[in-house]
Amino acid sequence: MRLLLLVPVLVACAPAACGAEPQQKPPVEVLVKVSGDPGAPLEGASVLFSGKSIATTDAKGAAKLTLTGNEGDLYDVTVKCPAGFQSPSKPISITLHRFAEPSKTTEYEVSCPPTKRNIVVAVRADNGPNLNVLHLGRAIGRTDASGAATVLLEGLDADSQFELTLDTTEKGNEDLKPQNPTNVFTVKRADDVFTFDVKFTIEKKKVVWHAPPKKTGPIALPTKVNQF
Repeated sequence: MRLLLLVPVLVACAPAACGAEPQQKPPVEVLVKVSGDPGAPLEGASVLFSGKSIATTDAKGAAKLTLTGNEGDLYDVTVKCPAGFQSPSKPISITLHRFAEPSKTTEYEVSCPPTKRNIVVAVRADNGPNLNVLHLGRAIGRTDASGAATVLLEGLDADSQFELTLDTTEKGNEDLKPQNPTNVFTVKRADDVFTFDVKFTIEKKKVVWHAPPKKTGPIALPTKVNQF
């Protein structure tokens, strides 16, 4: 989408020259390119000047602006990302430059990272087969016979944290140490892969020796043998 930005220019002139038509300077085209993730063009982002939308990015994530004014004029434009994407906090400062090659276009790149991210966690639990992987108290996966599992969490908030727990409360896991291990992960502004490694030890039951019980009951008294 194109928009012509008109900047009024006041020109002081001599009376003899005031009647002459001012020479119009050629416009300058610049390109604003917006991406969601690196290499992923974002359609529908608005480019604003003085609070008003002047262009919208197309399917290629590009918005073309046509500027008029003097060499070196500065334009501050902001980018408003569509819903589900985070808008940049600072404006883009565009300086008007006329190149010797009119076909040359200056490009400005802007990032609108998604506000929701997808996370994959690879679980490796030594001595921990058939354990549920818990998120917010709900099982989202289970380790196999070797103690491995892969879980996917979708739509997590960027710049947030989440916890995963290996559940050892099922019968037969009483001797695993540690019990119910938990790990905290930090979600950044990109999809990511994490690992959750736990080494369980199996606590051997202590064998306690007990003395055999003492015999109880009637006590036989010694008998006296009389000799005749």
